[in-house]
Amino acid sequence: MDLLKCSGLTALEVFAITKVASCLQTDGLSATQAGCILLVIQYLLLKCYRVFLYPKYFSPFRHLPGPTDNHFFFGQFLNFLKAETPTSLYTKWIRQHPGAPLIRYLSFANTEVIVPTSVELFKEILQTHCYSFQKAHHWRRMMKNLSGEGIIVMESDKHRTHRKMLNGPYSTTSVRKLEPTFKSKAVEMTQVFDRAIAANRYGSTGVIDCTECFSNTTLDIMGIAILGIDLGNLAATAFDGSSKTPDQDAELTFAEAYRIIFAQGPLGEIITYIGGFIPIRWLPIRVNREYLLATSWLENYLTELVRKRRTEIAASVAAGKHEKSDSRDLITFLTEESLPGGLAEGIAEIEVVGHLLQFMAAGHETSANLLSWSLYTMAERPHIQSKLYEELSGLDDDPVFTALNKLPYLDNFIKEVLRIYPPGKHHLVTFVMVMELIAAAAVGMFRETAVDVTLQGVKFPKGTTFDIIPSVPMLNPFIWGKDVDEPDPTRWDRLSGDNASPYAFEAFSQGPRICIGRQMALMETKIILAEIVRNFRILKVEKEFKVENPSPVMRPSGLEVRFERITG
Repeated sequence: MDLLKCSGLTALEVFAITKVASCLQTDGLSATQAGCILLVIQYLLLKCYRVFLYPKYFSPFRHLPGPTDNHFFFGQFLNFLKAETPTSLYTKWIRQHPGAPLIRYLSFANTEVIVPTSVELFKEILQTHCYSFQKAHHWRRMMKNLSGEGIIVMESDKHRTHRKMLNGPYSTTSVRKLEPTFKSKAVEMTQVFDRAIAANRYGSTGVIDCTECFSNTTLDIMGIAILGIDLGNLAATAFDGSSKTPDQDAELTFAEAYRIIFAQGPLGEIITYIGGFIPIRWLPIRVNREYLLATSWLENYLTELVRKRRTEIAASVAAGKHEKSDSRDLITFLTEESLPGGLAEGIAEIEVVGHLLQFMAAGHETSANLLSWSLYTMAERPHIQSKLYEELSGLDDDPVFTALNKLPYLDNFIKEVLRIYPPGKHHLVTFVMVMELIAAAAVGMFRETAVDVTLQGVKFPKGTTFDIIPSVPMLNPFIWGKDVDEPDPTRWDRLSGDNASPYAFEAFSQGPRICIGRQMALMETKIILAEIVRNFRILKVEKEFKVENPSPVMRPSGLEVRFERITG
């Protein structure tokens, strides 16, 4: 936009200079030379104004509270890279400015970013003015590079249409039909725990890497629910040093591909962020080669699978033998509904593949992180684990989900873990994020105003960038009290004031963009946790670990726990 403004002004100036020069009959620079010089000078002056003068002296938001330790050009960008976790700077700011409804910080090139902190503002942004906001352009480019043309990058009417279409597979009725899949994979996961114990020749305890184990578990579940395929990652898990893969002939596996994407390391995450502004994935360095291999393999695999499923269903329809089933994986649902008269009639192949890419990524990574943080909390707070076991031990040997869903302490425990350790940094990188928003929890899920908006008396012009951070209301002492950082499942039995508002709990977002897969995520988590707590005792965190940063998700890398089987 700045370049277009400068180009237009330069054209007028060159026209005027040419006319004057012809009247005076003077020799000098050609029109082209003069135009190039003027364009460069004016563009640089405008950029200097935008980067160095406007944020400090002219912005209407310059008086909002926020951090002052800004780099002269990068703002808080370098501080985000050096932070302990993806959310630690935000929690630091809300405690430095208690009660402030808005916080302003400067990002790359001193770009202004507004962070809402109050439940009232979250309600206005996510509900009242939901469609007055859109994902920022650089963020959409970043997500397209990562996960294709699915619902996460859609806006306005297109988003509403696809959201309505996708509601069916994630309705309560459809999700309940996945209970046998959740239970069978939960049992298979406990067999992995047993193999870990058996691998310890000198004791009756075992150790697992939570992130790896639960990623394999949830990825297998997503494979069945979304693709209709058991990816076999749990079955391939070994502790004897041998190397197993679900498909020895495959160039990659889903687990390997997602490990590359979600654990790129600092350099890879920085390249992902910068790629939203400047395409640099073509640079011939190792992190780029691995990332492009993983993303292209996933896209090619899913594209081939979509085409194969369409061919099979088309042949079945042509032969008059095809019958729709009430229990359909997502790829079958989209393929059948793309037929004439279906809900997805006319959907493009690139959109189907985009939906699959985003649901596979979001559905497994964020749930795996939730389960990992749950075991961490139980290891660090044995009294919480004891209360969970006490509540679950009162059920039958093979409890149905209906019974699990009635357990108040289990429900409170999961909400408390989500509150303290939200799976995504931003709404668009959690299950919420990528299903709806992935949320994201990238190093940035940013929204910008699509029109001029007034929020609590403050006017925000079109194009103002907002950072919607789930942790901000959920870890705000002004909302939750002084013990905000202490895991306490019982706090959910005594909510009052702001923390009783649904907008104080943002793990699944709120409003029209609320996480489409939240019921599936909660059902999956409760069934898996119940299987673990009833059969194993988490003893301790085995060693130090780190939270990936920069990262779109709260990923506890290297979180290993020691456990023993409960007997008697």
